Amino acid sequence: MIKKTTTSDLNIFIRSEIEDEHEEVNELIFKAFSESYGIDTGTEMVEHFKAERKKDTFISELSLVALLENGKIVGQVTLHETNIITESGKNTQLTLSQSAVLPEYRMLGIMREMVIVVLDKAKEMGYGAVFLGGNPAVYGRFGFEPSCKYGIYHENRTKMGDEGYMVCILVPDALNGINGTTSYYG
Repeated sequence: MIKKTTTSDLNIFIRSEIEDEHEEVNELIFKAFSESYGIDTGTEMVEHFKAERKKDTFISELSLVALLENGKIVGQVTLHETNIITESGKNTQLTLSQSAVLPEYRMLGIMREMVIVVLDKAKEMGYGAVFLGGNPAVYGRFGFEPSCKYGIYHENRTKMGDEGYMVCILVPDALNGINGTTSYYG
């Protein structure tokens, strides 16, 4: 467990999610996405994450939760494996699959701390890069940049757009000589 103080001076603890917390985390995901995008999207995101937990690409050590000092779970972030399909085969890296903060705890720096911790943990585990589909203005702060700079594209370029599919290089030269396509969800 890692103790962090957010930019708003909130003390949180970040650690891997445990199985007994799955329902609480599912509820957090539902609340976060329902408030922002509606009930249907909230339900869809929960079902997606339940399915992701069952896949071989799911890495429990990289599914993190943020807790307040009283033990309440207020945030969640998950990385899982994804393959870059190249002319010579595949290269396994990571994708940021899921992230959410309870609506009443947004804009307090919780997600920032969680992303920093999960990226550090991924690097420690030997991964070289993390992909995501997202807003360059938001994720650029963490070192994410368009993956097209490295010759790696989302399999559905029309949907994601070249600027919206991004990568954070954890290990210098991790993607040297690798060109191809990958998907957002493993």
